[in-house]
Amino acid sequence: MSDVIQLVYASRSNLHSHSDPEGIESGIGGILLQSRRNNLSNDIGGALCFGNDYFLQCLEGYRDAVEPLYDDICSDDRHRDVTLLLKRPIPQRRFRAWSMKYLALDNNIRDMLNDHGLKSFEPFKFDTELTLELLDVFQKSSEREHLSQEDPNWQRLQAGGLPMAREANPLKFLGIGAIAAAVVAIILFAVGLR
Repeated sequence: MSDVIQLVYASRSNLHSHSDPEGIESGIGGILLQSRRNNLSNDIGGALCFGNDYFLQCLEGYRDAVEPLYDDICSDDRHRDVTLLLKRPIPQRRFRAWSMKYLALDNNIRDMLNDHGLKSFEPFKFDTELTLELLDVFQKSSEREHLSQEDPNWQRLQAGGLPMAREANPLKFLGIGAIAAAVVAIILFAVGLR
């Protein structure tokens, strides 16, 4: 088994984004669905931040899984100017519970940027210290604060069986399924009595 690494990169988006501050842009939703599906099976975790047409993504996992994924990411035509900001071995993963946590620019991120004299989210200007500080903000932020429940992509992420966080209690979902099955059985039984 190879060592565990953390890799952070920045890039410019080639997606045609819309300016809906309450939702998640459909191209980003597609990236998240694909990332969560693939990362889960490769034991990769991380966080993706999108704002001002920039991506900043942190990937964590075993080197032999993360490095080939990064090579694929570099050739993805949904973005350009992929720039490695940080790559280092880590003793434990910061985003272990997330196959891919999503964050848009919120007040916590904007406040941190302002503290460093940055007026906007431009990750190409981030040094290692600022990148690590931003990862702290990512880790403390709740993904649900960044997504609108009215957004169809948020609903697809919830309904698609792709966990927003693996730390969610899977027994809760089994309980919901059992209740739904019981309700269906009662209805079928009631209809059968008529």
